Amino acid sequence: MVKNLKNNKMKLFIKITGFIVVAFLIISCDTNPSLQKYYVNSKENNEFISIDLPSSILELKDNNISEDIKNTLSTIKKVNFLALQLSDTNKELYTSEKQKVKDILKNPKYKQLVRMKMGKTSILVNLLGEEDAIDEVIVFASDNEKGFAIVRVLGENMNPSNILKLTQEIKMDGDSEQLKQLGGLLSSLK
Repeated sequence: MVKNLKNNKMKLFIKITGFIVVAFLIISCDTNPSLQKYYVNSKENNEFISIDLPSSILELKDNNISEDIKNTLSTIKKVNFLALQLSDTNKELYTSEKQKVKDILKNPKYKQLVRMKMGKTSILVNLLGEEDAIDEVIVFASDNEKGFAIVRVLGENMNPSNILKLTQEIKMDGDSEQLKQLGGLLSSLK
């Protein structure tokens, strides 16, 4: 009888442990689409233009820059660029992909900073992370005659006000291979 009771307790323990593990896996799996997943999946599609730029492509215009600006630059890890150029053959793809990006950016984890229109181009700027410690800045620009582009600035604990100051002090390293590649891609866009 004691042996039977121990076996029942062991079976109950195994069942409860199994249930906890399954519940944890279900909770931890993020089934919501993310911009990272979208970016990775889209890179595999030949219709998209994508490039990853390391933060080393950015240089400061002046060596007499404050430590705050230098520290801000060090929080930027890389920049991702993804674009879909609109053509006569991919209008449906453009419409569906543009909607996918908009739906992803509606997720409350992406905080909208700016929404503006420049001519026929709509621009959204979103943040991922806390207001004083941003992990990602996302710029989504779309034009129903040209296509759309997503620029993701990835970093760690980026400060929004320092990022704005930094943009005034940055120049692109014209000798960098990544910049030449990006320039070639952008010049091919009509």
